[in-house]
Amino acid sequence: MTIIEAMKMAIEAETKAAARYRELAEIADDNETRLLFEQLASEEDAHYKRLSERLKALKLMG
Repeated sequence: MTIIEAMKMAIEAETKAAARYRELAEIADDNETRLLFEQLASEEDAHYKRLSERLKALKLMG
C-alpha cells in the first residue's frame, strides 16, 4: 500500500466517523450527549481537512 492509498483510506474513515457521530447526535436522549457527538463530528471534520490537505501536498510532490 502506498502512502497516498493509506491517506485516502484514512480520509474515508474520518468521513464515516463524522457521519456516524452526527447520526448519534440526532438520536441522543439529552443535550449533553448530543453536544458531545456534535463535538466529536467536528473533530473528525478537522481531521478530514488536515488529511485532505496533506494528500493534496503529497500528490503535488509526485
